[in-house]
Amino acid sequence: MTSLEPAVRLRAYGGLRMWRGDTEVDIGPPRQRVLLAALLAARGGVVGVADLIDLIWGAEPSQSAVNQLHRLVGQVRRLFEPDLPSRTPGRWVHPAGEGYRLLVDARTCDLLAVREQSPERALRTVQEPPFAGLDPEVLEHPLFGALARERIQIAVTAAETATPDCLPLLQRIAASAPLHEVLHARIIRLLAAAGRGAEALVLFDDMRHRLAEELGADPGPELRAAHLEALEPGPADSHRPVQLPRRVSGFVPRHDLTAALDAQASSAAIVILSGMGGVGKTAVAVDWAHRLAPRFPDGQLYLNLRGFDPSGRLIDPVDALNTLLESVGVSLASLGGAGLDARAARFRSALADRRMIVLLDNARDSEQVRPLLPGAPGCLVVVTSRNRLTGLVAREGARPVLVGRLGDAAARELLAKRIGEPRLAAEPAASRDLVRFCAGLPLALAIAAAHAAVRPELRLSDFAEDLELDALSTGESSDDDVRSAFSWSYEALSPAAARLFRLLAVHPGPEISIAAAASISGAGPKTRSLLAELSAANMLTETDGRRYTMHDLLHAYADELLEASDERQEAEKRLVEHYVRSTRHSYLVFGRPQVTYLGPPSAGMTIERPADFAAALEWYLREKSTLRAVIDLALTRRWHREAIEMVLDLRASRSSVVEPPADSAEQSERALKAAQALGEPVLEAAMLRETSIGLRSADPALFRTRLEKALRLYEESGDLGGQAMVWRNMAWSVDSTASERLLNAKQAVDLAELCGEPSVLVFALSALVSELRAQGDLATAADVALEGHELAVQADIIDMSAQTAGTLAEIHLARGDHEAAVRFAGIALDLTPPAEIFTPFHANAILAEATLALGDVARAAAVVATFRQLTAQHSDIYRVVWGDASVDAVIARVEACASAMH
Repeated sequence: MTSLEPAVRLRAYGGLRMWRGDTEVDIGPPRQRVLLAALLAARGGVVGVADLIDLIWGAEPSQSAVNQLHRLVGQVRRLFEPDLPSRTPGRWVHPAGEGYRLLVDARTCDLLAVREQSPERALRTVQEPPFAGLDPEVLEHPLFGALARERIQIAVTAAETATPDCLPLLQRIAASAPLHEVLHARIIRLLAAAGRGAEALVLFDDMRHRLAEELGADPGPELRAAHLEALEPGPADSHRPVQLPRRVSGFVPRHDLTAALDAQASSAAIVILSGMGGVGKTAVAVDWAHRLAPRFPDGQLYLNLRGFDPSGRLIDPVDALNTLLESVGVSLASLGGAGLDARAARFRSALADRRMIVLLDNARDSEQVRPLLPGAPGCLVVVTSRNRLTGLVAREGARPVLVGRLGDAAARELLAKRIGEPRLAAEPAASRDLVRFCAGLPLALAIAAAHAAVRPELRLSDFAEDLELDALSTGESSDDDVRSAFSWSYEALSPAAARLFRLLAVHPGPEISIAAAASISGAGPKTRSLLAELSAANMLTETDGRRYTMHDLLHAYADELLEASDERQEAEKRLVEHYVRSTRHSYLVFGRPQVTYLGPPSAGMTIERPADFAAALEWYLREKSTLRAVIDLALTRRWHREAIEMVLDLRASRSSVVEPPADSAEQSERALKAAQALGEPVLEAAMLRETSIGLRSADPALFRTRLEKALRLYEESGDLGGQAMVWRNMAWSVDSTASERLLNAKQAVDLAELCGEPSVLVFALSALVSELRAQGDLATAADVALEGHELAVQADIIDMSAQTAGTLAEIHLARGDHEAAVRFAGIALDLTPPAEIFTPFHANAILAEATLALGDVARAAAVVATFRQLTAQHSDIYRVVWGDASVDAVIARVEACASAMH
């Protein structure tokens, strides 16, 4: 396995094939092929015996299926090692828990190789579907379905940077995903870029018909944008966002406001439109921004800050920055554990040389907006808010513009544009009533007009009467009549869409994914069309084709409707279960052991299953605020087990590159009390260990007390992995001697080896390495670190694979073994996802010193150039995460190398 060529090669794309050396292996009969395919599809993960039996024998296996499976496993093992004795596991297929694991890597298997290839090369690798030729019923299993989805995602990623030469490759894969809007949108763009505009328009038309016929939906925003580009082809820039919402249909120009805004545009970098809810601030801001857009060639950003969400859960500035940074081409994964200040600095850097419009809608206060302000003088920031944001006016020199209600004439003009002047003129009294009851609020006028327009058989007086009977109260007397306008939208929905609208009131996050909506409602595949109906009725706003937002007043109305029904508790239970299971699936991608097992899901659950490490990390980042709220809900409802499971499963993200939220400690303490009340020792022990981590320096005595209690509970339950992790934590104790810490780390390793869980052993070995380095035993530290690294790679623990390689590089550099330092620094870089910026900082610094010491001046110079580029781009984030002194020390080492070259 250490030679230049792997001893065995396996191919899945285009059909299952296998080679030993240069000789192709006959895999054997169908059942044997299915077994090998299932193990290979898991890519190093465990496939349970029950799943294997179901895949191989179907729904009605024979009574001897388990024994037959054991024999099949032996036959598959001998495909790899023909001379392997019976009942010997060998090097490849290992038992793991209640299943089996096939040990493969990127050199062995194309399913893993594509994760390390460039987008174009990966696209060529996956031209044929995975495991072509297997029984179609087998390929319907989720294990293989994930691979099919990943193949499509590879095409989507490749299409971002592809040239028109790649069109045939993309079209071939797109044929297997006829409803995938994002992939087809990117193909439309490539066709237009290649001068094949007619084909692009035909493809859009085909997609529009397919979506309508099969899903009852209209094209999403990316397809529509691609269609517009095909109609008006021009140079494309993947990081030039064009996010302004569409102008409101039937918008009534407000000449007094636009004159004031135009007067500010040439002299102000920040303009605030303030006014009451529903008064049309957003419509005015969007219309104005569209008119100014040609003066800002680098694009427009738009973000709804949800400052007046009725739940009180406004968009946190860090979450807002995440969205804005993604929009200008900055990967969230590259930001790691950076906090608010570092992210704000990175956003300012990203916009430093751009002329853009930034529209920040529905802000709560100045503090929510301030971190989101670009520093570039060429950018125009437009903020809408119910508050006047006096702080921004005083400190940042923002120019305020007050947005008032529409006058009667303008309100009537809006109604005339929506339902026609003849209809208004035919019922002047009813027209006046509509204007009066909507009180000059464009939102209420627009919704009432929409329902009048789609029900031409009814008299306007009927609408006016219902509005009077069903006035909406939001707690603000100026909004007294809006509830009725919402009720008209609601009552026009189909029963299924109306039910979904009510149930979505339980979702506490800023955005609702299709999967979350499907789980809450149990509507399954029909959810997408129901969401499209709600979006068309202006009850929801579609953001990116996969997620939706709900206006705060509509959310309040949905909550009232739900309160009047008997559906809340069931909807909340389904919401919590969705996030428990989705969090668990993301957690498992990190390669950590489960503390509990969830059992079968409730009927109609639609779980979010990130395909890989990067996708799981992105999911955690996007859902962070929602997860906090759902945990709070579970704790409030005394659904203690579910709350604890989410808190524990969030540890994976926090221990990699995501900084824990500020209130996570308080929430974890509540979860600990819940675990103690539950009376389940395993959960209590896990929460004791989880809550002890933040106490290591703050309260060493309590740190030790909690760990000692956790250890007793783990010992009583016989949980060796839990014991190992407690001893690992003990090795960090600040009030222990060096010899005690070393003994604790060794005890962690001994127990971890007994428990058989790879990630536990990797973490235990890392603790031992840390203590050995601290005590100056670099030789032993290198041996132990190598063991941990090889295990992390073998078990596909992505974050620890890169981290342990970087540790090895540091140790070998300190020992003066420059060749080994170069080798492991290179491995750390190879294992790091492309967008991650922290490992490259230290790895390149090590490479610079080690390659120069070896006399490879040319390579050292190239590494120094790369290091300087990284530092120039990300220095602000590095300094927030590691501190000025640490960053300056690394930079000084690299600059010393640069000086030595001259």
